[in-house]
Amino acid sequence: MGTRPTDLRMDIGRIADESVARVTPDATVAEIAHTMISQSRCARYVVVEESDQISGIITDQDLIANLLTEESELSVLTAETSGDDVRAADVMTRDPLTVPADAEIPKVLRQMNEAGARHVPVVEDGSVIGMITLDDLITHVAGESAHVSAQMDNVAGIIRTESTHD
Repeated sequence: MGTRPTDLRMDIGRIADESVARVTPDATVAEIAHTMISQSRCARYVVVEESDQISGIITDQDLIANLLTEESELSVLTAETSGDDVRAADVMTRDPLTVPADAEIPKVLRQMNEAGARHVPVVEDGSVIGMITLDDLITHVAGESAHVSAQMDNVAGIIRTESTHD
């Protein structure tokens, strides 16, 4: 088994999902929900202005919290509101956490934890170039943990072998 340095200090841009679904602030939640279900099964969208500048992020959880809870003014359960009446701008998380492509994984994990964010746009020169999710990071860190564990097993085996030869 070869050795390699750990990837925990790797830039976030290398593991970010480059296929980022975008919507405009005036997209209806009916359109967004339809796309989530029928086309891409994407659970998050970056809300961008014409200049590709981020104005927000909208997730499946934003849709549930704003449209399917009785406490919400936009609820389709209690109001005379439909998914065609509500726009992305009405339910999006404004000014979401974003991270630069060269941010390191531990720092991004801390930032996501502090912000309570599960989906974070990755930006470069002011434009969205990818999306990183908490699931992506957990999967990556788990893989790194397995690698480190295997390396420790190798070191322990070498120590045991050398100890028995003394």
